[in-house]
Amino acid sequence: MKRYYKNKKYISIVVLFLTVSVFLSGCAVPVPFMAEKQDAQEESVFTAETLGLEPDFSYEKKEESPNVKIDRLGYLPESTKTVFFQGGELPENFQVIEKDSGECVYEGKIRLKEDTNGVSTGYGLFTELREEGNYYIQCDKIGCSYYFMIGKDAYLEKAKELGEIIEASRDIEEMQNTVEICEMISYLLAAYEMYPELFTQIWNSGNMVLQTSEETGEAFFRMLRRETDRLLSMQEEKTGGIYTDTGALPVTDADDREPAENISEEATVLFAATMAKYSYLYQQIDFDYANICLKAAAKAWRYKDSTKNGKNQGNDQSDAAAVMNGRFYAASELYRASNERSYHNYILQNQEYIVGQKEDFYLLMGKVTYLSTRRKVDHDLCGLIMDGLMEDAENIAAREKDGLFLVEEKEPDAMLWDMTIMAFANYAIMNHEYVTVIENHIHYLSGRNEDAAFLLENPGGKDAARMLLLLSVIEAEREIVEASGTEPE
Repeated sequence: MKRYYKNKKYISIVVLFLTVSVFLSGCAVPVPFMAEKQDAQEESVFTAETLGLEPDFSYEKKEESPNVKIDRLGYLPESTKTVFFQGGELPENFQVIEKDSGECVYEGKIRLKEDTNGVSTGYGLFTELREEGNYYIQCDKIGCSYYFMIGKDAYLEKAKELGEIIEASRDIEEMQNTVEICEMISYLLAAYEMYPELFTQIWNSGNMVLQTSEETGEAFFRMLRRETDRLLSMQEEKTGGIYTDTGALPVTDADDREPAENISEEATVLFAATMAKYSYLYQQIDFDYANICLKAAAKAWRYKDSTKNGKNQGNDQSDAAAVMNGRFYAASELYRASNERSYHNYILQNQEYIVGQKEDFYLLMGKVTYLSTRRKVDHDLCGLIMDGLMEDAENIAAREKDGLFLVEEKEPDAMLWDMTIMAFANYAIMNHEYVTVIENHIHYLSGRNEDAAFLLENPGGKDAARMLLLLSVIEAEREIVEASGTEPE
């Protein structure tokens, strides 16, 4: 009888312990995902009977990502604000929580978008929330999002970061390549010419401080001048050709140089286009230096004539289509900068090829320059170029609507290319739909994707310039909306 009593008491203690454990295990409180991981982790100490075997704890814990997908950079106060949800079962509602106070400031409904293989994807809108601040989104069953901000400067910090990457580009290995340098400069010049508002906020003699447009413009071009100086040093004296990279520069005196095997015809035509573009935009600030750049560009244009019949071209492996398209880009920029008829004649003689060729970076840049020049142009050619640009933009916009996250999911490089077309199309014909498509891609690349991750966390110089182009479009739209005092339709 006594023995039975002891067992009964023991069982009661075990039952009480299990009850408390179960109760505590059900008290998990959802918290927002932090932007940074905790470095320190508590270690569990326990003993176990191993039966002579050594336990193996070499597995890696899979990094978790939130099931609530938002743009981790944030949202502009007047923009459309969409959040996505993924999980086995989605709740009906979501709440936007103010970060510091923990108060719910907005509640919305979750709408189902897709249900595939047991995973549901839904979305919610909180566009009406315009008060600037820091927030996170939470809902039952699937948890919380990362923190994010709503504010007119939501993208400014990212733009500053991209500016710093560009300023440090010469230290990046791939940015020793002439083509990469020219493409980066071309993107920046195009963005500055079309949408200068963002640049007026991030450049001022190396300081990220707001200044007047004139002061900021001078600082921006001064920063680029370090790169154009580097490009000028890469021009071969006798022929005007351009070396493929800074490591290819010969060590002999200029007068003793022999035409080098590492001169690239593609690099040469792109140099001509880039330096002519820089000259045209910089002439208001420093006419003498702009003239030096224009003369160097014209000399590079004549490189092919100086090496006709294949003489002195070494082992140049430039792609023929890239060279042809690059010459159109160069001719457009040289014509705009100099008004010399020979460049326009080249364009007119090759217009059938220009219109019929598949779009690439060189053709797109050349077409936009030709459309925007104040020189005499062929209006029929302008019409064909404009029709093609608008058709491409409409096709891209139509494809994006069907995307799970309001974008056509593909590699970031392909996305940036499509959005470059959209940015140029929006400059030609301002269209809020085009800006919305661009903004959706910024959201996707900045965390509103399946992994809730930054997809361009460490961009190179050219990609940083492309991102700045897109952010410039959004900043220009923001200023228009604020100036008009009305929400875009």
